[in-house]
Amino acid sequence: MRLAVYPATDMLQRLLFALMLFAPPLADAACTRPLRVPFEDWRPYSFIADGRHTGLETELLAVVAKEAGCRVVYVREVPRNRRLPMLAAGELDVLLAATPRAGDPAWYTRPYRDEVFGAFMRADEARLDARSLEELLQARLRLVTHRGPASLPIIHEFNARGQLTWFEDYAKGVQLMQLGRGDVLLGDSVAIAFAARAVDVPLVELPIRMPRDPVTYKLSRKSLTEADLRAFNQAIRRLEARGELQRIRDRWLPEMPR
Repeated sequence: MRLAVYPATDMLQRLLFALMLFAPPLADAACTRPLRVPFEDWRPYSFIADGRHTGLETELLAVVAKEAGCRVVYVREVPRNRRLPMLAAGELDVLLAATPRAGDPAWYTRPYRDEVFGAFMRADEARLDARSLEELLQARLRLVTHRGPASLPIIHEFNARGQLTWFEDYAKGVQLMQLGRGDVLLGDSVAIAFAARAVDVPLVELPIRMPRDPVTYKLSRKSLTEADLRAFNQAIRRLEARGELQRIRDRWLPEMPR
């Protein structure tokens, strides 16, 4: 039997072609420096445990950044109301769990998970017959929420009637409910359940149909490039196709009481 003999250049070309089939495509000049991301104690999405930064968002961003050829550095002590101005000025590079808004000058990536909102009441006062936030508004109940779901028109109705209390983090929201400073706690259902369990405050999720919004990474146009945006989108697409993002979501979300 005769063996085919190829010139060295031909064999090199065949090897390069094989590598292109199995290696992820490289984005042009993406992530030329570490990406600055504000740290937030937002359990179970992002927090410190045993001296290590962990959480659902932390793990998702870690694999997406690695797949895109990027490195992440977390910036501590960034007030929530400073994050958007800092992103616009190029002092931060990436914000997590963003909802695309028309006219926003920032870049938004492909969605990488869904955010599910829920409405909760204390277990001893829950009105399980309520089917809408409008019913709770008409009953003159006080709503406790953060600025995430503020785009819901009903939120502004609660505010106009003096039935709204804002909070900055979910631990504070649960504390307000515990102290009787609010009747209905509205927000990310997983984060609320986690915060309530941490301090043993019994809350019940009401059977009210709430939004389920896809969230994205929000990238600074000032400090990043379209190549960075493409690198993120390609990484998310490949990781979804391989099932890696779903495995991370499944590892964190089923453990959260609902």
